[in-house]
Amino acid sequence: MCLRRSFVCAAAALVCAGFAAGQKPQKRFVIILIGPTGSGKTTQSVFLQKRFGIPTVNIDDLIKQNPAAIAKYHEAGIDPGTPQTSPALNDLVEERLQKIDTRKGVVLDGYPATKDQADHLAALVKKLGLPSPIVIQLDVPDNVDWQRLEKRKREDDTPEMIARRLKDYHRELDFVRSYYPEANIWTVDGTRSPVEVSKTIQSILSDEGIKKK
Repeated sequence: MCLRRSFVCAAAALVCAGFAAGQKPQKRFVIILIGPTGSGKTTQSVFLQKRFGIPTVNIDDLIKQNPAAIAKYHEAGIDPGTPQTSPALNDLVEERLQKIDTRKGVVLDGYPATKDQADHLAALVKKLGLPSPIVIQLDVPDNVDWQRLEKRKREDDTPEMIARRLKDYHRELDFVRSYYPEANIWTVDGTRSPVEVSKTIQSILSDEGIKKK
C-alpha cells in the first residue's frame, strides 16, 4: 500500500454526535491535513467534503475573513511573527469548530502551526469531549512540489514565494513531529494521482471507523 504509518503526530478526532432512532451513534472527526502548497490539500479537502459531508477550515482563508481579529494582537503590542502564528487563530478556530456544519467533522488546513496553537487544540479537544486526534500528511518531495507550483503559473508562484512556502511547511511539519512524539501520523504518497490519494485517505479513515455520509 502506498502509505506508511509513523508514530509522529496527531490531529483527527472522533466523538459520538448522538443517536438516531434505531441507528448507531455517528462519529465526529477532526482531520489535520499537512502538506506543502501544491501537494493537493485543496483537492483532497473537496473529496472529503463530498464523501463525508464535512467542511474545511483553511487557516489562510480564516485570516483573510477576520482581519480585525488578527490586527487586535498587533495593536496590543503582540507580534507573533506572521498571521499564521497569531494567537488570534486559537479563538477563531474554536469558534469555527462549534458551528453546526462541523457536527460530523472538519478538516483543519494549516493549524496548529505553533506550540501555543497545539496547546490550545489539545485543550479544545478535551473541552469538546473529542477523542485523540490523527494527522494525514501528503508527502511530496520538494523538487516535485516546486515543479508543480511552477507549472501552475500563478502570479504569486515566484521562486521566492515557493521557497518561503516550502520553508514554512517544513517548519510546521518539524514542529508537529516534535510536539506529538507518541501520536499517529498517516503519511500518504502525494505524488500519485488525486484519485489514488483520495482512495488511500478513505482507507485510512475507514480503519479509524469513519463512514461516508
